[in-house]
Amino acid sequence: MRKIELKKIWFAAALLLVSGVAVAQVDPARTIAIVNGEEVKGGEYYRKMEFLGGVGKRDGDNFFEAPPGFLTLEQLITERLVLQLAKQKGALPTDIEVAAELKSRTEDNPKLLSDWTALGRTPEELNGQIRYELAQFKISSFGITVTDQEVEKHYKDTPTMYTVPKQVKLRVIVVEKDAEKVAVDKELSAGKPFNDVAKLLSADISRSNGGEYGTVPLAMLSTVARTAVEAVKIGQSTAWVASQTADGGNRFVKFQVLDILPEKKLDLDPKLRRNIRRQLMLDRGRVKNDIRKEMNAMRAKANIDIKEPQFAEIYKKFIEQYLKQG
Repeated sequence: MRKIELKKIWFAAALLLVSGVAVAQVDPARTIAIVNGEEVKGGEYYRKMEFLGGVGKRDGDNFFEAPPGFLTLEQLITERLVLQLAKQKGALPTDIEVAAELKSRTEDNPKLLSDWTALGRTPEELNGQIRYELAQFKISSFGITVTDQEVEKHYKDTPTMYTVPKQVKLRVIVVEKDAEKVAVDKELSAGKPFNDVAKLLSADISRSNGGEYGTVPLAMLSTVARTAVEAVKIGQSTAWVASQTADGGNRFVKFQVLDILPEKKLDLDPKLRRNIRRQLMLDRGRVKNDIRKEMNAMRAKANIDIKEPQFAEIYKKFIEQYLKQG
């Protein structure tokens, strides 16, 4: 069985903004699947998930194999230690800070709470996740202050970081033979809409939605594709662009330009100011604060009593490996 690598991002790296994918809790007695007439109960599902083999997480170049049940327990332990470290440093997020962060995130994503609860998680759990992430940020940036003048200077000195590049909105038709190119050109010359021709003749998966390619930065296109796109106006289609498939075969691509979005520099509004300030604080915090060292010390002296014998043994090995790497 192929190992599933769950990448571990140690909180010393930066503020981790987690979207939190989950499912509603399943009743252990409930049937959650039927395989050729045989029921799979929720209890069996949870037990299998808890001790599923071939799973682990990566820390840098090192891979630590452990069942999901242990990985979950270890994450809970880590969260407790992070919050305890934040409290020791006087950096534990307050209820007011958590509420303000939730308000800010909700302004960015009005569906945040409804999406969260639709997956079976509670508002209290969302507040807990935000508190944990804020604690990560406050520990990582502990002792760092960034002034308004420094924010404005960074914005002025690094304009490319805050400039949305020129973008194009495209449809696409993909064929593999010269005869198919002729058929497409014939349909387009007869005045048939590009999206209808895409549905009829394109070999690309996007044919189902009329060849919609999306809005992409112009610079992300290949040189030949970019040249072809730049040669036409909005509403027009390009000449055929030759390319190769993954297996070395030939294919031909024709784009229709639906819109052209010019390069635009983001305004230094309150939201961007906040984001720049936080990023500068994290960047400087990485230099000033040795968070991994502090977490190593927390783990080394922590009194952790794991009641599941198998997980207790795994945790012992995990801590030995973790501290050795540190």
